[in-house]
Amino acid sequence: MHGVAAVTDDYRKIGLWSLVLYASNVQHLIERNEDGWVIRVSTENQERASDEITAYEKENLNWPPPKEEVDSLSFQDRQPPTVALMGVMMIFYTVTGPWEFKSDWFRQGALSSVRVLEHGEWWRVLTALTLHADSVHLLGNVIIGGMVIHFLSKIIGAGFGWTLVLLSGALGNTLNILLRSGDHHAVGFSTAVFGAIGILCGLQAAKVVSLKGLLLPLGAGAGLLGFLGTEGQRTDLGAHLWGLVAGFFLGLAFLKLMNGMKLAEHPRAYYLLYFCFIVVYGCWRVAMIE
Repeated sequence: MHGVAAVTDDYRKIGLWSLVLYASNVQHLIERNEDGWVIRVSTENQERASDEITAYEKENLNWPPPKEEVDSLSFQDRQPPTVALMGVMMIFYTVTGPWEFKSDWFRQGALSSVRVLEHGEWWRVLTALTLHADSVHLLGNVIIGGMVIHFLSKIIGAGFGWTLVLLSGALGNTLNILLRSGDHHAVGFSTAVFGAIGILCGLQAAKVVSLKGLLLPLGAGAGLLGFLGTEGQRTDLGAHLWGLVAGFFLGLAFLKLMNGMKLAEHPRAYYLLYFCFIVVYGCWRVAMIE
């Protein structure tokens, strides 16, 4: 006599149940009838076989476990307006022209240690980011900066991306003049570009829990600084270094302290982009009034 140990219409499940019974040394047969797939065993093994299959199903009730949401970098399906914003920077250059001390734009907006520290013209740490010495200087920042910032904006959105980039550039310029002697003049978006690189490194570093894991993003940032930020007659290594440092800690804080990946998904986060425009425009308004 043979009794029914289990019935299912799922062929994969009947195969798993059969393996369970084989592992328990329970002899059985698999048949197909109008009810589906049937496992038949001898009458004396019927209760044991049912118990083995029931125990297996209980143990694997929630298997495989649901995928956890990982608080990590993800290349989101976003299309940030990076090209348009870099285009605005290029258009602005056609208005300001190259660096000339006779130009009101550079006289009022270029970074100057004396004007900032002694005369309180703090808007210069931001307005200087929008000025460029020449077209080569501009194109380098637009091309390299555009790629880095576009990647960053794909990860955390254009609103938070550009806000952190401008903040890292302003902080980098501030640290640069605070930590050097003499009157220092500078212009260019490259401080913010290295700020963006630092932000990416900081976001990556926020995910690791070991010193060994932390060395990789730090090494990547240092390598890019050495490769991109030290060449050229007019290169301001201090600005690049402090932009990178400021960006690193901003990225670290954004992801670690502010739970930034959830903030980035907020539907109103994009409006921060308009806030960036208002701040830059406001700084230039103050600069030109002075």
